[in-house]
Amino acid sequence: MTGFSAGEVARASGLPLAALRPGLWSREDVVDLQRTLLCRELGLPDDGCGSAVELLPLLEAVRDRVDRQIAGVRGTAEGRRDTPEEILEGFGERLRVDRDLDELGLAWARTWTAGEPVDSPAARSVADRHRALAGPDVSETLAAVLDRHAAGVAAYARDALAVAG
Repeated sequence: MTGFSAGEVARASGLPLAALRPGLWSREDVVDLQRTLLCRELGLPDDGCGSAVELLPLLEAVRDRVDRQIAGVRGTAEGRRDTPEEILEGFGERLRVDRDLDELGLAWARTWTAGEPVDSPAARSVADRHRALAGPDVSETLAAVLDRHAAGVAAYARDALAVAG
């Protein structure tokens, strides 16, 4: 089997060599690193956030938003943009994943504050949505999102995911 050295992967990814596991890397290993880096770049938990191919529409949405921001800044610099809507085009937009994570956080918060046990059908339903959107666990990044809705929501979600898993 042919593989790539950790040094090759470090150079291509921009990561320090010390951040990568030593030894040969398969194509599949490099593809998994691509997915992990993409999840991090998009602000998603990188523990099971989906394949890079599944994330491609989200990455394209980011590109489109940045393109609108560039057009707004360029138009402002060239004096072609005067109204707040024109000047701020592309700014203030939230990515779909941000909305989805907020909605997930609200669902967990509602379930938790309603006093639903972690093994209840309601908690299992939210756990299923959680797995589909964010993977099988609650990363530190996601915990911060969940706990914005109410302190303790992330711990409740972790417990429900463990029971339902």
